[in-house]
Amino acid sequence: MCPECSRIIQLSANMVFSRDTKVTVFTALHGLCRRLPEEQASECESQVKIHLPKILQHTTSQWKPEEICEVFGLCATRKDRELQLHHVPSKDTSSSALGSEDVFNPVCTLCLMVIKKLETMLPKNMTEETLKKLMEEVCDLIPSSYKDQCNDFVDKYGAEIVEFLLSSAAPHTICSLLHLCLFETHPAAEVDLISDCDSCQTLAALSRLHLGLNATEPQTSAFLQSVCALHPKAVPKCDAFTRIHGPQLQKILGNQMDVPHVCEKAGLCISSKKLEPLGSNPCTWGPNYWCKNINTAQECGNQVFCEKYMWKN
Repeated sequence: MCPECSRIIQLSANMVFSRDTKVTVFTALHGLCRRLPEEQASECESQVKIHLPKILQHTTSQWKPEEICEVFGLCATRKDRELQLHHVPSKDTSSSALGSEDVFNPVCTLCLMVIKKLETMLPKNMTEETLKKLMEEVCDLIPSSYKDQCNDFVDKYGAEIVEFLLSSAAPHTICSLLHLCLFETHPAAEVDLISDCDSCQTLAALSRLHLGLNATEPQTSAFLQSVCALHPKAVPKCDAFTRIHGPQLQKILGNQMDVPHVCEKAGLCISSKKLEPLGSNPCTWGPNYWCKNINTAQECGNQVFCEKYMWKN
């Protein structure tokens, strides 16, 4: 695909990108595609429709054709190959839904994981300052096996990621522009495996973002009442979660300097130092178990609760 992309760029190198010219370019490339054998012609036309709008947004006076194709992930660079050779894949399999081609590139996997997590935490009114603060928190919210790599990743690419997120670029586009992901993929549908512990840790991070490490109980109460509207994608079933756990969280979220592991203190996360077995009665495990399905809801006597708060679309 790299030589074809380079030729297309070269063809358009000296054109003025007015609306009429764009039509002319598309017509010309369509004609070139039709000269190919039938199967190749169909693929050629598909690639033109996908990539031509992107190509026409860039001038070729600054970059060589191959360099533009590298940005679109259609030509591999030496840097791309070196990154893949010098990074050992993680044993953590939690990112298997990120796309089959990219799973074999651990840098790409980490990049997508970080940016997708950041996307869920973005407030409605996004600012550069808020993004920078979220960037400082994100490594605590992804699987622990990635933490050390994540810190180095954020130190190296954080400033560029902030700029791209401010422009509303998609995760794979950002990682491609950073030369960390090579090819456009079609990710499998992601499975929602967010636990109460994950939700609590996200709320704790957002609390630090808005209130700092020390805040009064009325301040944390106000935060818990507004956070679902401010960050609508951060916590699944946010209203239900804050309604259930809000009373205990508002007492400790504002005191994170003295209680750094607030979610363990709230009983929503198990201490990494002391893993205790779950209770013998699964109905004591909370809403994640109660509302797993209709049978567990009836078993635990919480069908009305699940229908009202957890199973709403």
